[in-house]
This record gives sequence, structure tokens and C-alpha cells, in this order.
Amino acid sequence: MRVQEMSKYGEPLTFPKEVQGRQIRIVLSAMREEIGVLGIMPFLVRVLAEQRRLGRAHPDLVAQAARIGPEVAKEMLLLTALFNVTVQREGRERAYEFLKRIFQRVAVYSMPAIYHIDELVACEGDTFENFKAFNKAMFEAMDRQGTWKLDAVTDEPDRLRIRVVTCANVDLFTAIGAPELGRLGCDHDLAGYPVILDRVRAEFRRPETLATGCDCCDFNFYRKGTAPPTEHLNR
Repeated sequence: MRVQEMSKYGEPLTFPKEVQGRQIRIVLSAMREEIGVLGIMPFLVRVLAEQRRLGRAHPDLVAQAARIGPEVAKEMLLLTALFNVTVQREGRERAYEFLKRIFQRVAVYSMPAIYHIDELVACEGDTFENFKAFNKAMFEAMDRQGTWKLDAVTDEPDRLRIRVVTCANVDLFTAIGAPELGRLGCDHDLAGYPVILDRVRAEFRRPETLATGCDCCDFNFYRKGTAPPTEHLNR
């Protein structure tokens, strides 16, 4: 099978359905660690109330997110509600770290599913070239969808560079009053890519992100053994 014949080739990034059950378990585990078993139900009641409040207070943002996809609007409201309720208990820094911990635990399972890694590495031809092709098609689909906007895609023999110059996550979470949450997708990548890189014969570098105040998210996928020694700069 050629990489272009993969079932999800050229589709926008979506959270894998096969990981949703594990995600729920990870969230509940993190909540037990944070607030204890007895605190979970009152916490969830407050989150649901805050989610409804946010929906009523920000109909324009909900509509903007829903134009990208209904799951985007739901995620924006749920994550912001989780964040706001945790802020009331722990403060902004602890609230962000709580959600970051969840995202990075989930990433270990979601990143292989996002890339359909078993199917991808079984494709005929050079595995790294196939990984580049899958990435280009996915990022371009996200651009068409409006989640990200790209200003450059540079495909070289040992490197694929993709510059993302707008990100709906950053824009929406900033507008709703929780700019910290724009970094969660970046946090997911930093935990998730290491899980798959050896299998696709690649290395990952991203020294700049919009969520940290830079003018782009500078994605660089290198053929294994060719990346500069700058992994510590990844954001």
C-alpha cells in the first residue's frame, strides 16, 4: 500500500476515537490526584455549570469555533471550564499544570493513533518520506479547515519544515480569557512525538511557537541522524 492510500491520508487532525476511553480514565486519575475521590463529583458539577456559563457569555466565540468543527467548540468550552474551576481552587499556574499533565499523559496514546502509525510504517517505500507526505497532507488539510494557517512548506530530502502562522487554539483561548490553554497542543506534541519518531525514522525540532509569543510555530521533521543538537529548545 502507498502512503497516499491510507484511510486517513489528507484528512485534518482529529482526536482519535479509539483513545477516548483511555482519555477519560487519565482525566479521572488526574482528578483523584488533584482533589481526591470525594471531591470529583462536586468538581464536575462546578465544571458543567461553568461550561454553560461560558457558552452563554461567549456565543460569538462558540460560533467561531463551531465553524471549524463542532468538536472544537465543545473542547474550547470544556477545557476553559476545567481551567477556570481549577483556578478558583489552585491558582492559574497550578491549573495550567493540571491540564498539561493530562494532555501529556494522553499524548503517549493519541499521537500513534493520530498518525495511524502501524498502517503508516507498513506502507511501501521510504518510511521517512512517507511520514513527510502524511504530515504535509494533514497540515494542508488543517489549513483548509481553518484550524491553522501555513505560510511555508519546505520539503527537502532530509527535512520537512512547516511554518504555522495562525492557530485557532491560541486565538480562541486568548479571546475567552485563558491564553495559557493555547499551549496545551504544544505540550501534547512534546510528549507525543518522542513515542513515534523512532518508528518513522525521524527527529522533531520546534524552536518557536505562537503560544509562547513567537511569530510562527516552526515545525521541523528531520531524517533520523540529521537534526541539529537543539532538542532542548523545543517548545
